[in-house]
Amino acid sequence: TVTFVLDTSGSMGVGGRIERERAVIRAIAASLRAGDIVSAVTWNTAQREMLSGYRVTGRNDPRLLTLASNLSPSGGTDLSGGLAAGYALAQRNYGDGRLNRVVVISDGEANVGITDENLIAAQSHFAEREEIYLVGVGVGDGFNDTMMNTVTDRGRGAYVFVDSDAEASVMFGERFTETMRSWRNERRGR
Repeated sequence: TVTFVLDTSGSMGVGGRIERERAVIRAIAASLRAGDIVSAVTWNTAQREMLSGYRVTGRNDPRLLTLASNLSPSGGTDLSGGLAAGYALAQRNYGDGRLNRVVVISDGEANVGITDENLIAAQSHFAEREEIYLVGVGVGDGFNDTMMNTVTDRGRGAYVFVDSDAEASVMFGERFTETMRSWRNERRGR
């Protein structure tokens, strides 16, 4: 069960960041199997639910590819609000006995709402009891690795930096299981 938390703020329009975000979604879509569950929320200064509990039809599900293609950057960056909306969506679609992951893709900037990295990280901490772990994906030059590191540590996960479409394919294609699994969990359905 994968819940995308997708940064669509104006800063994502700089330096190919939105293109890297699209590449990550496409790479994950290529790794999913029929019946895997996907939810998605986009965020800038507001949050918008795009998918909720959607069962993919198989690899490269057209709906996921369309989601990736339609992302466009605008507005400020409310990372805290985006994470809160993403975790609420993940809890609503929690799959008992499944691997449950929130995948936040962002440049790690926060300039609207709560901007303190420790307060933002608190959004990812409460879902630990549900075994909903966080996978952070940093994109773009000037990526705020301190923010992403703090947020993913509290979310019992880790982050990767994706600087090209090829890197997205490696991390979420060839190394999909390794990237998405927490070191504490065994193999399960997604």
